[in-house]
Amino acid sequence: MSPNKTNAVSPQINRRSFLKSAAALAIVSASSGSLLIPRAKAQAATKLTMSGSHWGVFRGRVENGRLVEVTPWEKDPHPNIMLEGMMDSIYSPSRIKYPMVRRAWLEHGPGADPDGRGTGDFVRVSWDKALDLVAGEIKRVRETYGPTSLFGGSYGWKSVGKFHNCRTLLRRMLKMTGGFVNALGDYSTGAAQVILPHVVGSLEVYEQCTTWNVVKENTKTIVFWGCNPVNTNQIGWLIPDHGGFVGLEEVKKAGIRVICIDPIQTETCQYLKGEWLAPRPQTDVAMMLSIAHTLYVENLHDEAFLKKYTVGFEPFLDYLTGKTDNTPKTAEWAEKICEIDAKTIKQLARDFAHNRTMIAAGWSIQRQHHGEQAHWMLVTLCSMLGQIGLPGGGFGFSYHYCSGGSPTATSPILGGITDGPAATVEELPAGCTPGSTESACQPKANAIPVCRMVEALLNPGKTIKYNGSDIVLPDLRMAYWAGGNPFAHQQDRNEMIKAWKKLDTFIVQDFQWTASARHADIVLPVTTPYERNDIEQLGDYALSHIVPMKKLVEPMYESRSDYDVLSDISERLGKRDEYTEGLTEMD
Repeated sequence: MSPNKTNAVSPQINRRSFLKSAAALAIVSASSGSLLIPRAKAQAATKLTMSGSHWGVFRGRVENGRLVEVTPWEKDPHPNIMLEGMMDSIYSPSRIKYPMVRRAWLEHGPGADPDGRGTGDFVRVSWDKALDLVAGEIKRVRETYGPTSLFGGSYGWKSVGKFHNCRTLLRRMLKMTGGFVNALGDYSTGAAQVILPHVVGSLEVYEQCTTWNVVKENTKTIVFWGCNPVNTNQIGWLIPDHGGFVGLEEVKKAGIRVICIDPIQTETCQYLKGEWLAPRPQTDVAMMLSIAHTLYVENLHDEAFLKKYTVGFEPFLDYLTGKTDNTPKTAEWAEKICEIDAKTIKQLARDFAHNRTMIAAGWSIQRQHHGEQAHWMLVTLCSMLGQIGLPGGGFGFSYHYCSGGSPTATSPILGGITDGPAATVEELPAGCTPGSTESACQPKANAIPVCRMVEALLNPGKTIKYNGSDIVLPDLRMAYWAGGNPFAHQQDRNEMIKAWKKLDTFIVQDFQWTASARHADIVLPVTTPYERNDIEQLGDYALSHIVPMKKLVEPMYESRSDYDVLSDISERLGKRDEYTEGLTEMD
């Protein structure tokens, strides 16, 4: 925080005091009836400029061209104290100020001194010089190696706003100027989002849950399995409405029984005074199987539901009872794996069956080897209970994400700029003819799983399995990120640093010197959401309001919006008119 800032937040706030105040929101007293804390309460503000962020709607006060105070919107039911730290993203000393190029790359060309990525120094250049370098390198890589040698990243929590969506804007430019390799899936739900369309016919992990008002009126037992909405619902992919906190308060007031199955006693468990069961991490499938086994042997499963609404129960039953592997999945069997005693497991099965039960599952349980089994098994368990489709029963995979369960409004749905037509780039390796059945001659993919990029760099040409299909990993020579920070996502960071040396060129657009920016060859400074105009909806599921995101301050240093930057690159590649459609930001 800047020492010359005069606002309601102490200019002397340090990291320790900030973390203490932020923790106050996370660590909720079990005796408290409200999730609000005094410091986070909204104040009426009518003369300030409205905008929005991943932390909520707010109004900003500007003095002498500088944002000095943010005030949560007075109708936010649970304002987020993290709004106080928002100004740091504008005035942080780690702000990227100017277009920068890694010295070795600038002086010796693409691929120079790969060991210097992350440690080498940068040279400041003009915007024209930087954009000429970027456009020239895109053209060189495509002409030399083909479009499947260029990876368009931008995975990550892009800024809110329908227009200044850096992920969409980058992909639009790369598609329209000649093609690239896109990313499939995400780190958050990589396994679940692939398996669930085959199991329930939809993605499910990002879809609306049974709303909290229905849960309040009908559910007798709610199980938070590997999720912690008190913590995670503070933020949103869009601007959060924080309606999930209202839902949790309703659960508490209604006296619904709460069970939390999680290796740690979460803030959600503490606030709702839930019954805490702590299995060994990543043994959830074994625990679910043993509950299912108890349902079956005690004849508590809903056979009519299974026959009418499901297929495949019979072969699953052979596995459950041990017919296929001589290992019945009993509660005693699971106790040795998950360390929850067999008596407790059996009682859970009986309680789930005898009461209207909602199982709210998180995504952590599928972040592992064979992660698809967790959500698949949970749907199977809920099918055996036969409560899917009944008010307040079944499962929900988004109660912890962006306030899933907040009732959806009947408001208009805002569109936004698109990333253009579907990518059709698909190349045959050199020397191959169309129709060849040789594995080495299978087309190189125009999309790869996001978490397999490192593998592609280290093993070009390798065939991997994804969602029932074969994918031949492309020979990547260049990566371009706008927003996002891959060095904060990838599973094995040391392996990623090794793989990054294979790239000729790595380009990053961002407003902070992230780890990824420090490993780049060309760095382009862009605006924060508070230095441009945009528009967004409130609540990923509620969609209750349309929020004007008005520019609060002028762009700092030499930063420019992603749209302007990518429009200029498109112009250098002969596609400006197609990219912009002749429209400005406000158009």
